[in-house]
Amino acid sequence: MQNRGMAHYTLLFFLIVCTLFSSCHNQKTKVVIEGDLHHGGNRMIRLARIEDAGLVMLDSCYMQNGHFEFNVVARTPEEGTILALPMLYQLIVNQDNSITTMAQSNEHLSVVADADNMIRSYHVLGGEEAMLMVTLDSALTVFILQTDSLWTCYQQAMENDSLRVRVEQDYNVLVEHHTAFLRQFIQAHPSNMASYIAFYQRYNRKKFFDEEKDFELLEALTDRLSQQYPDHPYMIRMQQKVENIKNLKYDTD
Repeated sequence: MQNRGMAHYTLLFFLIVCTLFSSCHNQKTKVVIEGDLHHGGNRMIRLARIEDAGLVMLDSCYMQNGHFEFNVVARTPEEGTILALPMLYQLIVNQDNSITTMAQSNEHLSVVADADNMIRSYHVLGGEEAMLMVTLDSALTVFILQTDSLWTCYQQAMENDSLRVRVEQDYNVLVEHHTAFLRQFIQAHPSNMASYIAFYQRYNRKKFFDEEKDFELLEALTDRLSQQYPDHPYMIRMQQKVENIKNLKYDTD
């Protein structure tokens, strides 16, 4: 009887240890993205991850009075590898209303936004990369508001050549200022994946950096991030781009 009792307690102890180990392991291979969307009601919201092959849908749910929560858990070693890296995630209310943030395992992001215009209203608490993404999007939102105002003036000045020229000059100044902001951002955060997003930030067809003209910045950023994340799919793609540009410049010379 004593042996049976000891066996029972040994088994119970083993199960408790396994449960605790599993719980700790899941915490280290999990990303939590939750939040509250004003005017979100009970609408559906979807979560996707941007991988090398494109957009991968991960989950969806119906909000409860604007509240949602996603738990992204690694179920395979491959998923664990991806989850451990700072990757881009999209929260999508509909095709024209979404935000892109960044997260990695063991991070818990808290999002607050207006469900009717997420990109212009959202804030995130949690991971460093996610908060840096907010900084980038907020700066871009200011740029867009200013250029939209100039575009209205431009349309009203179609018959006034001097006013049109002045509007174009003001637009170029805005572009220069925003490009300078992005450059300073990259220089201030050379080891953050958000700087990769900063280099490729654009508005409509306007690119703030050119891969060939700004090759020195691109190469320096790629070298720094590749050292920190040698197996990151984003960095592998960046390294390929850098090599292609180098080869193109070599052939041209």
